[in-house]
Amino acid sequence: MSRFVVMDVVFYGGSLNYDQGAGNYQELKKITKWDGRQYTLVSRYALRYSILEMAKMMGLWNIADGGKLVESGGGDKQVIQPKPELLLNGEILKYPEFDLFGYLITSTIPQASRVAPVKISHAISLTPFYYDNQFAGNIGFAKRRLAYTGKMDINLFTIEEHYTYYVYTVVIDLDKIGENEVYLSARDKDWEIIEFTDNSNEYILKLKGKKAKNAGLIKDEKGGELKIPRKLEIGKIEVDGKEKVVYVETRIEEIKDGSTTKVYKIIQKITPKEAKQKRIKELVKTILNLKRSIKGRDEDLSPKLLVVGIYKNHPYKTYKDKIFLKDEYSEESYDEIEEKEEDGKKIVKVKHIISKSKKPVFEVVGDEFESEPTEMSEDEIIEFISELFKDGEKTGQNINEGEAKNEVCNEVCMVKVFYDPSVKIEVKEVKTETK
Repeated sequence: MSRFVVMDVVFYGGSLNYDQGAGNYQELKKITKWDGRQYTLVSRYALRYSILEMAKMMGLWNIADGGKLVESGGGDKQVIQPKPELLLNGEILKYPEFDLFGYLITSTIPQASRVAPVKISHAISLTPFYYDNQFAGNIGFAKRRLAYTGKMDINLFTIEEHYTYYVYTVVIDLDKIGENEVYLSARDKDWEIIEFTDNSNEYILKLKGKKAKNAGLIKDEKGGELKIPRKLEIGKIEVDGKEKVVYVETRIEEIKDGSTTKVYKIIQKITPKEAKQKRIKELVKTILNLKRSIKGRDEDLSPKLLVVGIYKNHPYKTYKDKIFLKDEYSEESYDEIEEKEEDGKKIVKVKHIISKSKKPVFEVVGDEFESEPTEMSEDEIIEFISELFKDGEKTGQNINEGEAKNEVCNEVCMVKVFYDPSVKIEVKEVKTETK
């Protein structure tokens, strides 16, 4: 079974991600699109950073502190990564940043990595960049130092500015969240698993070698034990009014493929399933309330337009390239009819009214939408996504197959458009003909 949530997010913000620049010129990140114009960019790394910081600030997630991280490698190749012990004992799934956004650990044999179950695209501006900038300087400090130095060193600089709408996509692979696999080679240069045993509470790996010692798994390279619990408690969750303990359950399998080197497969999984569902809802809630702190100001990255698709056993799609900013103003025309009597005669007067409002107009192209665009509601969005949690239960309508509501669907494809009242949405239906 495959289950995906796809969120195409449009937000309004300005000057959100700066590049390296040169000298006293601070340059925004930019990218050139097919039309030859340059558009400003907020990198997926910047978005991920803001998501983690926002979830932490909202009290939704704990992120790993510095004691859970370690430097690996040397010189220009030194990187900061999770401790190998964190990986092998299952604690790595405790932290949403590693569970949702992946990791790379170079200290194990072979290197351990996790492909991110949550993939975020760059956010690209919907309007081109025309090199607006401001010329500034630190005049406050310079004035204070004037009496002591006799000169005004203002530290002049130029900084690029761009306020506009941006669009990015988040793809969530529900079935990969809360589950992890790690592979360990039994024998390699400077790394050896001497013995593997287990009991009812834990697995025991007897290791030796320089690599294992440097990774912090054992204290002496001549040999030591690494104990991996079968069940590691990582928190608690409330389910139906009752408190449940959340565990990372671990199982180790020995792979025998006929080669001279054994490989151990460590399988980790969070239980109960409600803990994984809660983590997904917390991610969605963070995106709906996202802020980014940059250069002493907070920018609101919460959606002005949101296209949400849920897919079960069905190819998923994104509408990122099907969202267009049409105009700054919306215009509506209608006829107003006025009837009255004069000298016993009925007079009908028709006024043609044109109503204009200063709202940006977005056009969304597609024909798979579940309903008319709906005003943004956090509860409705989370409830819509929760359809995918009803595994084996009754779920909503399968649009592609036209199944009636409240029937069990093995295949689900549902898409809804949500919008903030500050913008206007137009849905353009484009039917795809099948031969």
